[in-house]
Amino acid sequence: MPLSAQPSRNSLWRRPEIGPLALNVAVATYLLVLCNTTFWRKLGKIFAGDPGHVMLFGAAVAMLTLFTLMVFTVPRLHRPVLALLILVSSAAAYHQDRLGIVIDREMVQNIMRTSVSESKQLLSPSLVIHVLLTGVLPALLIFVPRLRYPRLRHVLWRWPLSLALTFALFAGFLFTDFKAFSAAIREHRDLMAAYQPGATIAAVTRYAKQELRAQNIKATPLGTDATKGPRLTRAGKPVLTVVFAGETARAQNFGLNGYARDTTPGLRTRNVVNFPDASSCGTSTAVSLPCMFSNLTMDGYSHTKFVGTENLLDVLTHAGIKVEWWDNNTGDQTIAKRLGWTRIDKNFDPAACAEGECTDQALVTLIDQKLKTITEDTVLVLHMIGSHGPSYYQRYPRAFAQFKPECTTTEFTQCTPEQITNTYDNTILFTDHVLSQAIDLMQAQDRVVPALLFMSDHGESLGENGLYLHAAPRFMAPETQTKVPFVMWLSPLYQRSMGITADCLQGKTSQPVSHDNLFHTVLGLMDVQTTVRNPDLDLTAGCTAAAG
Repeated sequence: MPLSAQPSRNSLWRRPEIGPLALNVAVATYLLVLCNTTFWRKLGKIFAGDPGHVMLFGAAVAMLTLFTLMVFTVPRLHRPVLALLILVSSAAAYHQDRLGIVIDREMVQNIMRTSVSESKQLLSPSLVIHVLLTGVLPALLIFVPRLRYPRLRHVLWRWPLSLALTFALFAGFLFTDFKAFSAAIREHRDLMAAYQPGATIAAVTRYAKQELRAQNIKATPLGTDATKGPRLTRAGKPVLTVVFAGETARAQNFGLNGYARDTTPGLRTRNVVNFPDASSCGTSTAVSLPCMFSNLTMDGYSHTKFVGTENLLDVLTHAGIKVEWWDNNTGDQTIAKRLGWTRIDKNFDPAACAEGECTDQALVTLIDQKLKTITEDTVLVLHMIGSHGPSYYQRYPRAFAQFKPECTTTEFTQCTPEQITNTYDNTILFTDHVLSQAIDLMQAQDRVVPALLFMSDHGESLGENGLYLHAAPRFMAPETQTKVPFVMWLSPLYQRSMGITADCLQGKTSQPVSHDNLFHTVLGLMDVQTTVRNPDLDLTAGCTAAAG
């Protein structure tokens, strides 16, 4: 055979050539089949026994998916966007299918504000394998074929026509029984919240809009009329209120609330005031923590409103009270941005941070130091790591592994429900220890007049109904994510000096309370006089007597 007639190496492997429409159809099919298991399961449950409606609604969603992909059918942009959507949908599908997590604006906000340490804990081996096989590999495969784009003069009419036709088919399928389908979407909001990549695209868009709106907002002053009340000025010593902002503690596993296990043996013997029916503003730190420290109620809270006004820390400062925020978690969530905050690290307490991450024992060390140096009325805010998952086993020293066997991995599929609950309960037990030690330290000294308040930001799902962790949308969140522990402790010295009695507060423990109460109750504990303090939400209101 002449040399010129021999096949070249390039001719032995020719990249297949396809059109952009064929690529979009292939990717849309892939996303619908492999990245929407939770969506199809929910749809089948809603229209159980009615396969016709499942097929029609599914066809509408298929056209919506194809329409979304066709929007990005532009040379140089097309394949990178498809690859990104595959990767995002793969990761979202894992969290939806394995943990019951919904990807919405709040979840995106959590992701953007999480710490590097927390992110590493979420990178489990099964997640990496899942994303490699169902995300990275197919994303790379879409770069294999050559794309044959039509000439520009054809693109100018084919592209908008394709978009219009696809959208028309989407609307057509939807309107075959619009009454039934609109009712399903309206009454089962978790359905479209499980649809990928649509839910993630919508969540990212909403988050971006939220951040853009908040970017140039200047906080309106709040409580500039705040002053120290007569009880505070007559106390004779600096008054100290320590606010423990708990993390991921749920009320159902709190011993003081009647849990079968005594996970709070320390607090049980320290004369605390426990509110067993306390609700959170949100189901994630990024929502609940700012809401707790704002004067907004949970019904009226929004991130934009929070950014647009000062909060509890500012009002306390206006009154001349020193405020400090110390963080052993993911940061202050912009609550203390006008005052500054300090992160707990291994340099502060090497013993509490010996295992790499700092346990909340470091906060006890901090209180011990502060009690020796405080010379003015102070509110100390301590943001705990508490019971943050999925690595519950890292939240407490080995000596507090009372409930066994434990789940010593972030792969919940490798643990039994009993192991997960045992490990979580150990975190509550350790939180009880931290709070009890803090109370003992404050009660043992006579330099300051101390009080303590502990309230968790949100609860946690431990596998009930297939849900794990937290951050479920508030409209569908179970009570395990929205009911939180709320405890107050007033030292005998505080009760004598400030005239607020624990017995009076005990009389209010049967009433429902919420994050709405924290702002006003802290002002009440510190006897801050201001028009923004609402006596209806201040749990100390009606419990004051002349200081003795």
